[in-house]
Amino acid sequence: MKFTFKPSPNYRQPQSTQKIMLELTLGLLVVFGFSVVYYAMAYGASYAVRALLLMAVSLICGVGTEAVWCLALKKNIKDHMQSSFPWVTAIILTLMCRIDISFYALGVSTIMAIFFGKLVFGGFGQNLFNPAAVGRAIIFASFTGSVAADLITSATPTAAIAGHSWLLAIPNSISTVCATSSSCSSALVAAPTLLELILGTYAGAMGETSLLVIVLVGAYLAIREVIDWRVPVTYMGTLFVLATVYGLMFGQPLTYGLYHLALGGAAFGAVFMMTDPVTNPTSAAGRIVFAMGCAILTLMIRVKANLPEGVLYSILLMNMMSPAIEKLMDGNQIKTEKRNWKIVGIVAVVGVVATVLCALANM
Repeated sequence: MKFTFKPSPNYRQPQSTQKIMLELTLGLLVVFGFSVVYYAMAYGASYAVRALLLMAVSLICGVGTEAVWCLALKKNIKDHMQSSFPWVTAIILTLMCRIDISFYALGVSTIMAIFFGKLVFGGFGQNLFNPAAVGRAIIFASFTGSVAADLITSATPTAAIAGHSWLLAIPNSISTVCATSSSCSSALVAAPTLLELILGTYAGAMGETSLLVIVLVGAYLAIREVIDWRVPVTYMGTLFVLATVYGLMFGQPLTYGLYHLALGGAAFGAVFMMTDPVTNPTSAAGRIVFAMGCAILTLMIRVKANLPEGVLYSILLMNMMSPAIEKLMDGNQIKTEKRNWKIVGIVAVVGVVATVLCALANM
């Protein structure tokens, strides 16, 4: 009797890495297309042209950096590009930026994101940090003031409430606690309506404004198995629960949690960055813990740190924790299911306790 053996892995995915990255790229371009149309209709064609030019600069710098890397190491450029996908990092980084960012700042940050965020680790599949998140952190640290002076822009909703413990003056829902506290009432900041945030009819980071578009694209990518649905669902669900707990302690309505989902880069980060299979754990339980950790850090950074947003740094911090989570969740997933659920429960309790402590500290 003849036996046929095949080497591991034995699991077969119908889509190749190239097809997965192609569909991811198309999803990102849909989000970018919405942004271009919005700026063209709301501010004029010159803003739409600028968005296209920013994307072109980032793509050229990203692809160019990897091409120079190939020349320096005497690699075949075409073969390298087909397995490295530098344009994905460039597109994500561009979508994380406001339209008034300077071409110089975006170009330099793209080069550094590709080089320090991916190539120095060995290239695609070996990087520890999400390269686009590295690039955005560089912009935060070094190029915050590098903006175009000829554009008419205003503070984004996220920036407007930064430093005020994310207390929103939602119509007819001002907190009783805040109304009786001078330190709290002065911190209330008017917020856009939920409909505006869901549709994305306001200026902000080019790819992070429309919750509806991002959710629809994310659902399509999840159905196509391009991304793991557990990550965005766990992250968004955890952030909503924790934000609701925080808001209730200040008398905010139940819809307060939705503001945390719709404002800033929560949805964009959940769909396009936290789902990066290279920089998060491989097991399902590990990814759930990873997403919960991102949500907890997002809320804590938003309400306690002197930063306008917490999604970016929560991703980078949890990227560092991915190897530890992977080791913690190591083993046969069926045999360790009870242990894994206990760990998930412990992380959830820690998140609620941390949220309550943050609220008490801000009262």
